[in-house]
Amino acid sequence: MDMAGSSASVRAMLPFQEVAATALPLGLDCLAVIRPPDALPADHLDAQLADGIGQLDWLARTRDLRMRPTALLPSAKSLLVAAVQYQPEPASGALRRARYAAGKDYHNVVRRALGRLGAMLNQIHGQTWEHRACTDSAPIDERTLATLAGHGWRGRNGLVISPDAGSYRVLGLLLTEAPIEIRHAGHGDDRCGRCTACETTCPTGALIGRRVLTERCISYWTIEHRGVVPRPLAEKFSGWWFGCDLCQEVCPWNRRAPPAADARLTGSDDDATLLDLTAERYDLHFAGRSIRRIEFDRFRRNLLVAAFSLGRSDWTATILERDGHLPAVAAQARELRLLP
Repeated sequence: MDMAGSSASVRAMLPFQEVAATALPLGLDCLAVIRPPDALPADHLDAQLADGIGQLDWLARTRDLRMRPTALLPSAKSLLVAAVQYQPEPASGALRRARYAAGKDYHNVVRRALGRLGAMLNQIHGQTWEHRACTDSAPIDERTLATLAGHGWRGRNGLVISPDAGSYRVLGLLLTEAPIEIRHAGHGDDRCGRCTACETTCPTGALIGRRVLTERCISYWTIEHRGVVPRPLAEKFSGWWFGCDLCQEVCPWNRRAPPAADARLTGSDDDATLLDLTAERYDLHFAGRSIRRIEFDRFRRNLLVAAFSLGRSDWTATILERDGHLPAVAAQARELRLLP
């Protein structure tokens, strides 16, 4: 290409700062832009598949697709990677759930914000650029792409860690035909050093080789698994009933984690309300939240396991009295030897 054509191409690029300013009111305050790579290394995913993935069969089915980011939008010229901070404060009470589930479902909050950003860029520039927003909602390796974009490094807990913001962040992607100026987020060097706090703290030994062993992870058992939780694992749950943050709680880079970028990603749950929640009120109580990924019977199964792990026989008795007729609860109670 001649110099005149090259200059025209540069002028046609959307300035990163303009895109960032458009994204800021949408709650997207930490962005990076890269060119969509044609392929990603499969080593990490292949190791995870070899470790065993429990009931996550979709990971194996979409293996090849996950390694080709452009497959979701072959015409994409830019890949915008967003890291969105969620609530860093823990839930109150002894019954514990992952911080990302404190408020509204991040899948909806972040994906819709990215989709709106794509539409706004079209409107501002009078274009019809195709775009696709993803937030843990499509077969694409978000963590690898986030590290390529400079949002941090893959820590020993398998999460993307930033020295500025820690790891209490969800990742979102916007594949778009819009030609956006490349902008690296500025991080990437591994700064875990000799720290192994996450590995040694994990009560089930789920962390190895900077990946999570699915069939040992409390998050997997409380969110994805549809059967009973084996008693030896259940004994180690330490009150977790939805997800687990232990490997993040002990990470030194989370000591000064900033507040949530969007107030909708905050909230609280108290023990009494959780224990008293009925099937009739379940959908309304957790409306719009990630917790609705599990049905009421698995919610009660999880509470039973959490209460058991805390040694709260009064709570397990209450759960069995109210919901012992539910197949998931009854089966779990037998596994925990709470029922004959």
